[in-house]
Amino acid sequence: MLRAGHTVGVGGVTVLLAAALLFVGEERASAQLCTDEDKILVDLGGGSVEYRCPITGPDGAGGPGTGGGGAAQACDLAPVEVKGRKDASTSRFCEGVYACFINFPSTVYPDPEDWPEGQPTEDSVYTYKACYGPDGARAYGDWGWFVPDEPSVEQLAWQAYGRLVLPEFSLAFNPPEQAVIFVDTWWWAEGASRGPLRGTSAGGVVAIAEPNRMEVDPGDGSGVLGCPFVVNESEGCSHPYTKASTRGTAAAANGSAAYPARARLLYNVRFENNGTPLNIPGLPETIETEWVETPVPVTEIQAVVVE
Repeated sequence: MLRAGHTVGVGGVTVLLAAALLFVGEERASAQLCTDEDKILVDLGGGSVEYRCPITGPDGAGGPGTGGGGAAQACDLAPVEVKGRKDASTSRFCEGVYACFINFPSTVYPDPEDWPEGQPTEDSVYTYKACYGPDGARAYGDWGWFVPDEPSVEQLAWQAYGRLVLPEFSLAFNPPEQAVIFVDTWWWAEGASRGPLRGTSAGGVVAIAEPNRMEVDPGDGSGVLGCPFVVNESEGCSHPYTKASTRGTAAAANGSAAYPARARLLYNVRFENNGTPLNIPGLPETIETEWVETPVPVTEIQAVVVE
């Protein structure tokens, strides 16, 4: 977003950009003629400057930071697909039928100390914006001040959700090393804790994951068990195997001498905004870890009764 009264220094030359350069106001087509008095000095980069006719965007539409980026897409973004910051999809957007990109954050002026004077707001950054027409030809663009959109509370909540870090754990079991048929095998999540998990703040919004339950698949085809959130050895999550895995048809079908048991941890998620509970419909309510696998050898114990 370019602002009136912005001063740009180019190769020792200081130029006051007129309001006609702004991406607001009356529409001017790129091919429109102008008089010498209308022309302004444009920084082409690399120390090069050139007098050009001022060009504005269609219908005064603004890009990100002016609300234009939030409108329904009405253009083909192919001309700018590889332009702008490749790690920031929000740097490519539509202004009507024009496909635009903005180099945000700027890779050319990464240090604010290198920016020209005249920063309109504390959040403004100095960067480059350009737009292309439906024919793929460059229509308008220039360097100027860009004010990023302030994210909504809902957007901050989604960012906070993405900052949750779930624990790494291993699936432990007892009897250790080898289970026995018809004897309960206990499972627990070794390395996890029962306490809530707090993600880092996103603009004051924090996501909190509360332990809910553990799911265990014994790997013997019996299905998934719904267990309490068990992080220490206990009888809270148990299952008796009925067939050995170490020999016979079970081992042959399994391809190994152990059942491929696996588990995951599930959490309920809530949000706080500067310490106050935040309730917005549509926010995620749960989160779970990836499945963690461990082989469980299961054997038989035979006894001989001697009278």
